[in-house]
Amino acid sequence: MGTPFVYVGTWTIKEGKFEEARKWLSEHADFVETNEPRLIAFQMYFDEEGKSCSVVQVHPDSKSMEFHMQLLAQHKQNAMDYIDKIVSEQYFGPMSADLSKTVAEWETPGVAVIRRPDHIAGFTRSSIR
Repeated sequence: MGTPFVYVGTWTIKEGKFEEARKWLSEHADFVETNEPRLIAFQMYFDEEGKSCSVVQVHPDSKSMEFHMQLLAQHKQNAMDYIDKIVSEQYFGPMSADLSKTVAEWETPGVAVIRRPDHIAGFTRSSIR
């Protein structure tokens, strides 16, 4: 396996929309699992108060993230019913020119963006013994 591409995004949930967001995000995770067979991991976490959520995605490469972004463009409209604002976006691993262009188009002013393209070392386990 080459260098994985990891994305971590955090956003706040609109006031009074926690339960609806929880349901929609669960359905969204099912959609991603069904339609993105190359994606290694896709996990979502709420904070203790249910006011913000983070997603952690582990892709085998940036091409997989590009594909995810294409699907997200088709499925994102409903997300804005629950997402108040994007707080941060973090990208780990080398980004293709196409993904870099797509990410730039999606960036929101005032959102903290962290890029760490230089993978130094590490490993990924596909199963735990």
